[in-house]
Amino acid sequence: MTEKRRIILDVDTGVDDAMAILYAINRPGLTLEACTTVFGNTEIENATRNTLQILELGGRADIPVAAGAARSLLHPFIKTAGHVHGDNGLGEITLPPPRSKPLEEHASDLIIRLARENPGEITLVPVGPLTNVALAIAKDRAIAGLLREIVVMGSTVFHPGIGGTPRPMVDANFLNDPEAAHIVINSGARITLVGMDVTMRTMLTADRIAQITAEGGPAGRKLMEITKFYLDFYNESAGYEIGAGMHDPLAVAIAEDPSLVTKTPMLATVELNGEWTRGQFIADRRRQAEGRENVDVCTDVQVDRFIDRFVETIKTVGL
Repeated sequence: MTEKRRIILDVDTGVDDAMAILYAINRPGLTLEACTTVFGNTEIENATRNTLQILELGGRADIPVAAGAARSLLHPFIKTAGHVHGDNGLGEITLPPPRSKPLEEHASDLIIRLARENPGEITLVPVGPLTNVALAIAKDRAIAGLLREIVVMGSTVFHPGIGGTPRPMVDANFLNDPEAAHIVINSGARITLVGMDVTMRTMLTADRIAQITAEGGPAGRKLMEITKFYLDFYNESAGYEIGAGMHDPLAVAIAEDPSLVTKTPMLATVELNGEWTRGQFIADRRRQAEGRENVDVCTDVQVDRFIDRFVETIKTVGL
């Protein structure tokens, strides 16, 4: 039997985070050990509540949730992504109040504890700002070597970026806390970067949403209802029916099955000072850093294989 990957999913639960959570709990090759929450797509209170609600929607209220950072390391949190995910983070769809409660433990402390209790076994998948991860590393630098891997969803190397962020080549996750991203990328941990170079190729189109709605169980159908607001944002921004971005579920899928992507090792850091480039992931593409590469950058993806897997997985959540 293939070894299961044990993951912590660090989320700022908006729509694609909800996709990622339901995908993770229904994959045979994954064990979702915990969810930790962070500001980003929505305020920390919403992100935490949404995470509890989505886990309950998928029938997995037993998975622990720990709330984390409400703002970046150095600056106040200025703006949510309500125009993308809805003001509540879940496409303005109301779910029943969660019956479960978050842990008293801070997200960063939960990350440290699980990494220390399970050395070399935990893959951390942060799909929001990297503040919780940076805090964990700042508190206990040894965890960079205790985690099996950090699969970071964020940024871009080749893709020009998408509308909605004020700087080209900088995504919302890195822009919301550049210092945290800098700490994580330079931590010495084994890092895979899942950026827009691959995530903007894996779009959930209207016909696939209709397929899940027609063939899926109650949880899958509700997720597609939540996704409508998000889909409309992408289509309106592009000016044509591009589909909904699958950023976060792709990161989870790669944590389970790295064969979905091609990875290119690169020497990289995060820019902190540029007027137009603050928060940008800077990678040396000249291939002159042999032996010093610190990030495996996802540069190609098997689109149909991933989308097919996502659709089949979400159709059966909770069944």
